[in-house]
Amino acid sequence: MRARTADVVASVALAGASGAVDLLALADLGGAFASVVTGNLVNTGFGLGTADLARILPSVTAVVAFAAGVIAWTVVWRRSLLGPLFAELVLLLGVLAGWLATGTHPGRSVALVLLALAALAMGGQSVAALRLGAATTYLTGALTNALHDLVSGKAGGRRAAARQLLALVLGALAAAGLRGVLRWAVPVLPVVLLVIAITAVLVRKRG
Repeated sequence: MRARTADVVASVALAGASGAVDLLALADLGGAFASVVTGNLVNTGFGLGTADLARILPSVTAVVAFAAGVIAWTVVWRRSLLGPLFAELVLLLGVLAGWLATGTHPGRSVALVLLALAALAMGGQSVAALRLGAATTYLTGALTNALHDLVSGKAGGRRAAARQLLALVLGALAAAGLRGVLRWAVPVLPVVLLVIAITAVLVRKRG
């Protein structure tokens, strides 16, 4: 039971962190998502169709960095859960440092670098989430499966999906609120949530 509770806490905290990181990326790091690859690919197509480099570059950067995170984390940490999370923490601290160093208003070039770090972190987080058995960045599938099970009357992970979706929205909502009143603290939020996830995993291992 203790391990199960720790897994739920970790997965919820990671989904919240994903929401916060995506809000930051979308609002202030070039207009692309850090973890929503589908949206970025559509945006890339839009940019190609309109010859809009300003739309293409952030989206392509995010997709490539996310993919690199998935590959790198899978190769380096084949079974570990803590390794990927600590590596993600380093990257999010890098985003925070860059954000503060630019006075919370990074220029286009720096914003692309911070976006790449954020997307790399989200790709890595997706690998960790697979090992937790939870969705924290890719939630379209979770919503689809939950609704399918609900309508068809099948027992499934409806509660878990609803929990993860709510955590994602609340993470984005909290980041948006901070952006209005404590702009410097926006990237602090996902760092704090990630630390909570890491703590939960440590508790799980010791239990």
